[in-house]
Amino acid sequence: MIICLLECDEMKYVWKDYNPFEMMVVEEWLDAEAVKKTGLDDGWRDLYEYWLNEANTVIGENYWRKVVFENEMPFAVVALGVNEEIYNVMELVVNPKEHGKGKVASLIKELIDDSIEITGKEIISAEAVIYPSNPASKRAFEKAGFKLNRAHEDGDTLYYEYTRAKHTAEL
Repeated sequence: MIICLLECDEMKYVWKDYNPFEMMVVEEWLDAEAVKKTGLDDGWRDLYEYWLNEANTVIGENYWRKVVFENEMPFAVVALGVNEEIYNVMELVVNPKEHGKGKVASLIKELIDDSIEITGKEIISAEAVIYPSNPASKRAFEKAGFKLNRAHEDGDTLYYEYTRAKHTAEL
């Protein structure tokens, strides 16, 4: 059940906690092209296991894995963590059949705008690490309000940042 705590529009997507039953579906999305554009060389399962076991992460407290549905069909999975009040979009994998449809930018925007409903916490600042070989991801994050902050010194990753604008009521 999704509850809107503040006045808000109805969300476009359905966000569910990731569970191991969906792992096979997500792994199927990781074709050679997807692996090249993400940090998931060893697959989603290894990322999932790392955060659960090695990082001793409490799911839902500072780390979330969400499967995003549209019309009852999963089309994306996102791993999101928080460190010192900066949220990190660690991985975002989209079903290859859904590429090029503009869904990723709206998914990111919805995650930011409706973060209280999705994660239980408000996202004020966020960061995403994007590989230069993934121009579609760069465009999607830019459309959602992220801006290029810096490139890693070896040039293999780009760091995009988002900061929520202050509401005029707060000024």
